[in-house]
Amino acid sequence: MNMKKILTKTWLYPASIIAMLVLGGLVYPDLPAQMPSRWGFNGEVNSYMPKELAILMIPALTFLLWVVLTIVPYIDPRSDQYEKFESSYIRLKQSIAVFLLILHVMMMTQYDNPMIMVKGILFGVAMLFAVLGNEMGRIRQTFFTGIRTPWTLADERVWRKTHRVGARWMTGVGVLNMIVVPVLPMPIAGIFLLVTLMGVSLAITAYSYVVYQQLN
Repeated sequence: MNMKKILTKTWLYPASIIAMLVLGGLVYPDLPAQMPSRWGFNGEVNSYMPKELAILMIPALTFLLWVVLTIVPYIDPRSDQYEKFESSYIRLKQSIAVFLLILHVMMMTQYDNPMIMVKGILFGVAMLFAVLGNEMGRIRQTFFTGIRTPWTLADERVWRKTHRVGARWMTGVGVLNMIVVPVLPMPIAGIFLLVTLMGVSLAITAYSYVVYQQLN
């Protein structure tokens, strides 16, 4: 993959990091000394952190992911495959950047509204899952990206079939949760999201095994 093109088309990462830092600086004087950092499905705050750390945590994570996702295509033994789904890979990266930006904005502005915070996180996870699913069908066989099971990595035919089917299942479950999560009470909404995401993940894994057995 062309490094210059990758860096140019993933401008959302540095832009998101800058926006996070600017927002953190603007709201810093009004933030409490200890910021909520983890919430349970029932909306209760489970842990806190100093506000100095809170305003830097997600920007630092975003930067780390930006570096890792930029390096991955060059260290993957099947690096030549990334050029075949370059646009999808870039959209995957951008989707993660937008998700983390939204998460940071919520953390900086809704820290005193735990139920809104938890619902927002769940909705964001569902939306990200739907977006990632929408791109799965275009991803080629690699060691770091896509639905990687022993059977998809062993047979490219299994990879293609699993990704075509898995893409629809992931998108469907993501959209379903985007509809259901806002209306379900907590903690049922959180449990529903967790069960459905785990369920579709297990179903996709099982499907790849079944397809492998059929083709081999």
